[in-house]
Amino acid sequence: MSDTLASQVAAGEVVDRPASVIKELVENSLDAGAKTVRVEIRRGGISLMKVTDDGCGMSREDASLALLRHATSKLACTEDLFHITQLGFRGEALPSIASISRLRLATRRHEEVEGTEILCEGGDQTPPRDAGTAPGTTIEISDLFYNTPARRKFLKSEETEAGHIEHQFKLHALAFPGVRFMFTRDGQTVYDAVATTDMRQRIADFAGRTQADRLIAILPAEGPGISITGYLLPLSEARRNRRLQYIFLNRRPIDDKLVTRAIRDGFGGFPTGLHPALYLYIEMDPALVDVNVHPAKREVRFRRPGDLVAAIIEAVGNTLSAHARAETAPSPLPNQPALPQPPASTSQHPATAQPTKEPPPPASPRPTIPLPSKTTASSIRPILPATPAAPVLPPSQRELNIPVRHPAPAPPPAATPQLPKHTPHFRLLGILKEQYALFENAEGLVLLSPRAARERILFEQFIAAHKKPVASQLLLSPVLLDMDTRDLAAVTQLLPHFEQAGFRLSSFGHKTLRIEAIPAPLQLDRIEDFVADLIHSLTRGDTRIQRHRNPYEPFAIQMARQYARREDISPLLADPSRLLSNLLACEIPYCTPSGKPTLIPYAMSEITRKFQAN
Repeated sequence: MSDTLASQVAAGEVVDRPASVIKELVENSLDAGAKTVRVEIRRGGISLMKVTDDGCGMSREDASLALLRHATSKLACTEDLFHITQLGFRGEALPSIASISRLRLATRRHEEVEGTEILCEGGDQTPPRDAGTAPGTTIEISDLFYNTPARRKFLKSEETEAGHIEHQFKLHALAFPGVRFMFTRDGQTVYDAVATTDMRQRIADFAGRTQADRLIAILPAEGPGISITGYLLPLSEARRNRRLQYIFLNRRPIDDKLVTRAIRDGFGGFPTGLHPALYLYIEMDPALVDVNVHPAKREVRFRRPGDLVAAIIEAVGNTLSAHARAETAPSPLPNQPALPQPPASTSQHPATAQPTKEPPPPASPRPTIPLPSKTTASSIRPILPATPAAPVLPPSQRELNIPVRHPAPAPPPAATPQLPKHTPHFRLLGILKEQYALFENAEGLVLLSPRAARERILFEQFIAAHKKPVASQLLLSPVLLDMDTRDLAAVTQLLPHFEQAGFRLSSFGHKTLRIEAIPAPLQLDRIEDFVADLIHSLTRGDTRIQRHRNPYEPFAIQMARQYARREDISPLLADPSRLLSNLLACEIPYCTPSGKPTLIPYAMSEITRKFQAN
């Protein structure tokens, strides 16, 4: 195997898309001690990627060696491999990149007058020559995969690749707030994050000031060789994906299941499918972690995982407990002296309240997070029937998004209910555990899942939009959604499907989506969360959607599934017969679009056989 072919094979492990190139080059800049890093791309990085830094630079001899395989100045002996403090260390990224692109390297050390320039095309390196350049290093990559067309055809659209590059750039900027990061795309400056010592300010540069103001500083926790810091968002900001979960180990972005499970345990557990939002920074003795596990270096192995898990749980748990106590603590009115008040139970009337001893402070109030509230927002439907006013929640319950249990409605009269026309042979028996409806028919017992039934009903409403688009309900105040850069291209491709389903979406700036209307069948109070989760579920299966004979069908399936998961089933169980009638009116009423059952029958013969067994 020739050296060029060996480099191209190695490139398959290091470079899978343009974002991988940016990752390797920016890591080299940070290892060189750069205080300013500039990233410039064109056409999603396929045409050009350029990374410029003001680091230490390289001598002519080092610049020539840098393009050779396994040449690195970051490891000197075998023992260094077990105490890695740099982001890069293998010495294979730069030659691998050079073997599948046209590369230009220009570098100069601060103490030298002139610099060095080297050109490399497809792995063939030209002799170094003198060049006038600023102190630091500049690397230009053009025509990526030009000599490996089989690899190039697997790249996504320019918008998608640019989104992945921007996400990788964001990870490095969040990990190194003391470095200035600049990002230019197709000649337009997208980010210019100045160096700062305030991590909250750096987060605001990318997530926005609104989210930064809601951040809760994690109370530092320490273990043997471990230190935990960072910020987390309130429990109500939990998402159905990990797009708002940033984890850094020694300022290296990682994705580790052990850490994510420890985070969930620190929060007190989450419902299935929800993930906390946080920025977690782990500092660990390099001897306690092995980052030489995977070429992408996102997977790591810990030598004492129990210590790390305990530190994370302590940091997150203590932070949530302190925040909950601060929210529930009474605050005196402004300009009013704090008057002593006899402690009394809040459930007693003032006239009958009896003095009691002050109760002890609550211990670690970390309840399980419920699914987001499903009440209808007043801004969604301009005209609504009169409904009783919802009780005002105390600050702790507003923050934790804890639903209030309303008194059960009065039971209906004992008269025989009038069943809808599609359910003449079904008799309602009752509700099981406030989750399922029990019916009796001629064959035996039937269990109805209200969530699955709604998924089927909504899907058939959405799929009928081929003949007539779903009606829309305009929002009194349009909702703005900050998009993940990796999802922007998918939204553009799926925009006709959104419009057909009743949404009205438009671009509002670089990565902001403006939601002007939603489908009339949906009742949403947190529209931006629903749309964000829907887009994320669609982008994970974008190839399947594009290859489907009817691309709108998988779109309708995901939309019905996302809404059914969020919907409050209490109103559905208040009138299960009507829900059953609407379900039986569907073309395929016995399963969801994904194949899960909506109705489960138990024939009398089966029940009798079970009781007569043995």
